[in-house]
Amino acid sequence: MTIELTIACGDRDLNRALLTGEVEPDGVDATTTPVYPSNRHRRFFADREFDACEVSLASYLSSRARPDEYPFTAIPVFPAKRFRHSFFYKHADADVDGPADLAGKAVGVSSWQTTANVWMRGIAGDFYGLDLESVTWYRRKGDDVPIDVPDRFDIRPVPGEHGGDAVAEREDLKRALFEGELAAAMDPAGSLFWDVADSERAEFVFDDPLAAEREYFAETGVHPPMHAVAIRDEVLDDHPWVATEIFDAFCESRDACLERNGSPSANASLTWAHLHLLEQRRILGEDAWEYGLTDRNRRGLVKFVEYAHDQGLIPRPYDVEELFVDGFA
Repeated sequence: MTIELTIACGDRDLNRALLTGEVEPDGVDATTTPVYPSNRHRRFFADREFDACEVSLASYLSSRARPDEYPFTAIPVFPAKRFRHSFFYKHADADVDGPADLAGKAVGVSSWQTTANVWMRGIAGDFYGLDLESVTWYRRKGDDVPIDVPDRFDIRPVPGEHGGDAVAEREDLKRALFEGELAAAMDPAGSLFWDVADSERAEFVFDDPLAAEREYFAETGVHPPMHAVAIRDEVLDDHPWVATEIFDAFCESRDACLERNGSPSANASLTWAHLHLLEQRRILGEDAWEYGLTDRNRRGLVKFVEYAHDQGLIPRPYDVEELFVDGFA
């Protein structure tokens, strides 16, 4: 029996074979669509628009408290992992030498629930001594899964034309940072990264973010997962085998990507791509992109659950097994 399913995921190299149809889950006639993350997450959490979807890990965790309202369950596929020290910025005149200096200051975030921001806030507190409750937080947009953030956190909308709920527009956050209304900002957008890199009004919080990220990994062994893949419970109830087949297809797509990238002549617009890949393997190891509930992935998930609970996204610290379809332990 073949069933028809829609799958939405990021347009990244790990998913490329799925998106081109080179790889397809057994027993599934899949329509696989690349969708930009913020739009993809909002469409799935609000409308369950896809049968399976690569989703924000933070929003997914927040959804687990209301399964009737958010009837889907994840499989342990993590196609997006990234350190976030290099997406943490400060105004050039903010008198900030490190995260702890942001106590008592205004800091912008894309949303409270953005996975990248949950990671960086957690790391700033856990690793660098920032008291998160001492910061005035300004968010650019609302959360995909509405939650009641504890009153101990002072969270306000970014002032400006868009009123703190700009889904695609980042100009308010950028303007507030560049004009000094915010001492710092955390935002995963590539556009803001390049704007800061090219500006004299804003700088990276870490003078050498690459060194800071490597130090964090060396001390924690955590390669931060950003996304998982969720499947609608209706599909899982009717066709429980689908979870394994979609998991295997994402693994096959990943393996095809890693094999392509392993060639020194791989097509990439990075002149030293092969040397960067060699360095990544030396630092992160051969299993940097493994899927499943491995020891390495559990380490990252346990730490993220801790951060999500400390920041008020979830009502209690979940066990890792609670978050995923049975059978992947």
